[in-house]
Amino acid sequence: MNNDVTSSPWHEGELALQRVAGVEQQMAEVGRKVMRPFLTPQLQHFFPQLPFVAAAAVDHDGWPWVTLLEGAPGFVHAPDESRLDLTLTPSADDPVTPLLTSGANLGLLGIELPTRRRNRVNGVLRGSAGRWQLEVVHAFGNCPQYIHDWSAMRSVQPQPGPVLTKSDATLDQLPEPVLAHIDQAITAFVGSYAHTDQGVQVDASHRGGQPGFIRRQGSDLILPDFAGNRFFNTLGNVLASGRAALVIPDFASGGLLHLSGEARLVDEKAAGARYPGAERYWRLTPRHIVWRPRTLRWRSHAGAVAVEAAPHGPWQALAPSTQQRVQVAAVVQETPEIRSFYLKSARQDKALAPFNAGQFITLHVPRLDDTALVRSYTLSGDSQQAGYRISVKADGEGSHYVHSALKVGTELAVSMPTGSFTAEASGSERAHWVLLGGGIGITPLVSLAHELTGAGRGPVTLVQSVRDVAEAPFSDELRDLEARGLRLQRHVTGSKAAPNEWLAGRVSLAQVHTGEALEEVRLYLCGPAAFVHRYHQEALSLGVSHGQIHTEAFGPSALAQTYTAPTAEQPVEVSFANPSALAHWQPGESLLETAEKAGLQPSYGCRSGSCGECACTLVQGEVTYPDGISAPEGEILLCSARPAAHSGRIAITLSNG
Repeated sequence: MNNDVTSSPWHEGELALQRVAGVEQQMAEVGRKVMRPFLTPQLQHFFPQLPFVAAAAVDHDGWPWVTLLEGAPGFVHAPDESRLDLTLTPSADDPVTPLLTSGANLGLLGIELPTRRRNRVNGVLRGSAGRWQLEVVHAFGNCPQYIHDWSAMRSVQPQPGPVLTKSDATLDQLPEPVLAHIDQAITAFVGSYAHTDQGVQVDASHRGGQPGFIRRQGSDLILPDFAGNRFFNTLGNVLASGRAALVIPDFASGGLLHLSGEARLVDEKAAGARYPGAERYWRLTPRHIVWRPRTLRWRSHAGAVAVEAAPHGPWQALAPSTQQRVQVAAVVQETPEIRSFYLKSARQDKALAPFNAGQFITLHVPRLDDTALVRSYTLSGDSQQAGYRISVKADGEGSHYVHSALKVGTELAVSMPTGSFTAEASGSERAHWVLLGGGIGITPLVSLAHELTGAGRGPVTLVQSVRDVAEAPFSDELRDLEARGLRLQRHVTGSKAAPNEWLAGRVSLAQVHTGEALEEVRLYLCGPAAFVHRYHQEALSLGVSHGQIHTEAFGPSALAQTYTAPTAEQPVEVSFANPSALAHWQPGESLLETAEKAGLQPSYGCRSGSCGECACTLVQGEVTYPDGISAPEGEILLCSARPAAHSGRIAITLSNG
């Protein structure tokens, strides 16, 4: 036997989705171990037991088709590790029958419904009608999730009804009984393909859910995609080819509905509803339809819904959206690492919501799989001008993706402006406004400088601190504000020499507020947490009160935090649902970090308790927050919550974003 593991078997579509899900490296290792170019002894014994297999192929016009090939157990046989023999003569009205030709690429799925075992083989068909051989290219197992209990299967003599065949058709042209067949379905099989360096790769796969999990939306079908083995064979094929096929069986009546059409990944907003438990969604727009009533030989009634599918569904209406659709109007390279993105309303008849200087918006940036990257960024522009501006430093996976994904013309969703790092938060009509920003922390302060300079609310001092002059954005803009009355100080801390208009060395708060009474100072600090901590402490030592200081830190918080109730001091068991996982919270981490360690991907934005993106439901236990953070009624903020002392086990139902 050839026991060599293969090199990475994934094509570009699969790799792209693995990358989005953060499992590319993990799947590279798994792929070399489980995607074998031969049949293991287990697979050689598995296939001959089966009364049917799902088979997918592609026609000469590039449309995939998938069907169920039936026979007495043993009609699929493995004479050795390199091939499967198939003794069958499928019906002439089966859309896959004319595609079974020598040299055709075939995807085969063997599924043993009573035991929920399933295995897949992709290969090249050889031979002729009645006696085929499938030469193995890839053979691998799949997880048993979402397979219902069809344990009492029996063989009958089929009495097929009239076949309905439609090309260039839509769902709304189908009779009501066929539409009811879709609405009642709990099992479906998917055919898909991709062009790879090794040729056409065809896959057959399985989908299961509660009745109605396949949703009709006009002339389209929407299918939820649940947590699985992260191979992304089917969705990777959809991403690569833009086409897919379904066969929807009714094992009770024997009916088979074949659909082939255009496919793409969508988010729940495009789906028009959400399916609890789904990680993503995909849409099939059927173009070719074949309905074959009472054609199956093997019949059964589902004894029980799969345990993984039972907690999920049904489809739910989306809450009214509070998001705004925007379009990127311009992109400006401020420094080698910082880009400003100018956003305008994507709707000509609707202006963007106004904002106060110092607020932020949460972006939902579409990714390859049509899920959204969720990140929050401070608005850096003038609040009196139309449109928004955000300025993003490429520092981390999310911000690098924003840099690569947002181009002029890109449309995305953003939240309404929010946040309390505003001039109004000081409660002062007139003061000495001291705005101190470290690095990219300058962004909300530039907006505040626009709002306060020349507004008759007192002097405004803006201090910009960077390690290197090349890292400093907004130079021309700040000089324009200086000409309008802004007191501008610029410090470079990474070198002893400083160019004109710059000061070398760290900022001294004692020198910044010279000339004004200490009680009139309103200090706004934004930057890395260590930077904010340093000047927070310096301000207190000078006699500035806590109430005069407003902070906005990013990165791990270095400010001492007190909690509304004591936090647990020992690990706490945490169970998550939607999707499900069991983990143990460790002292020092947030419950969001606990979820991420467990392999979950909850929605989040600011990670500081401000934006509300991570709100979810606490089912059991008690949590506590740092002072100043509170959750919406009936929910908890995952990014800031910690188990309270003596809480015991924590149970959380995650939001689907």
